[in-house]
Amino acid sequence: MNKEDLLIEIATLYYYDGLTQREIAKRFGISRSNVSRLLTEARNGGIVEIKVKHKIPLDYNLQKEIRSRFSLKDVKILKSYGLDYQEMLRKLGTIAARYLKTILNKVSIVGMSWGTAIYEVVNAFESEFYKNIEVIQMIGGIGAENPDIDGTELARRLAEKVGGRYRYLHAPLIVENADIKKAIIVEKNVKEALQKVKKADVAIVGIGSTDPTVSSLVRAGYLNKKELNEIRKLGAVGDICARHFDINGNLCQMDLNERVIGIDTDVLKDINYVIGVAGGKAKASAILGVLRGGYINVLISDNKAISEVLKLNDIL
Repeated sequence: MNKEDLLIEIATLYYYDGLTQREIAKRFGISRSNVSRLLTEARNGGIVEIKVKHKIPLDYNLQKEIRSRFSLKDVKILKSYGLDYQEMLRKLGTIAARYLKTILNKVSIVGMSWGTAIYEVVNAFESEFYKNIEVIQMIGGIGAENPDIDGTELARRLAEKVGGRYRYLHAPLIVENADIKKAIIVEKNVKEALQKVKKADVAIVGIGSTDPTVSSLVRAGYLNKKELNEIRKLGAVGDICARHFDINGNLCQMDLNERVIGIDTDVLKDINYVIGVAGGKAKASAILGVLRGGYINVLISDNKAISEVLKLNDIL
């Protein structure tokens, strides 16, 4: 074993496997002081990089209350006072990326939706190699107008960051009618991707809103404000994976829901970890509908959104 390999081996045992310097010294037949010196050499030589993560303030009281009310696996609620919407989203992305890291060693297939919140999760994720992870695009693509926030690009980027593979869903997100959808979902590549995503261990999803100021589908060009208004008249408060639901979490009976290509909500609910990321007061109704519908079991949000969610839950 050459010197560099020795430094890597000792650093791995100490920083990743949690062995003490005394245990490492015994394993290699050297003194503890030599182990300490080699660890210092590994840091100075760039083999080990130590990063101090900035503490992000969380609202533990709200976390406890929302987790209890909706029987969630986990909740992270950002204290977002003084932050504008983009800063809030970036911090939610960081929280979600850190949470994802805590469970990736337990998973092999990760499903991804799309949108600005998921874009921030991928941006914040610090590259680290994991064994045998495949990242799958769960819903069709939104097209070339918004490549950065499209599921195709996000799946590729996250797969590269975890040292894994990725699989695209080669289809548009919404098609003209249900007959076109039926024809597309039996195409070999699309069918295989949709079958594979049924085996996902974790899904990362945004929570869409029918509020025109924050509607991702309007920004992506799939809907205009007039169409969005018609959807709201049908009772829709938000969408998950482009399927719209009402304030109680029931899927709305509408043509649009029949034209979406992607994971079915029943399949989504069966995934072990479904991490929903959304924040801001304008998303409160959508978040409440998602929680009542049981579409997610891990929530990453902020105190402004969740304070409003709890108020709405008491009166609606």
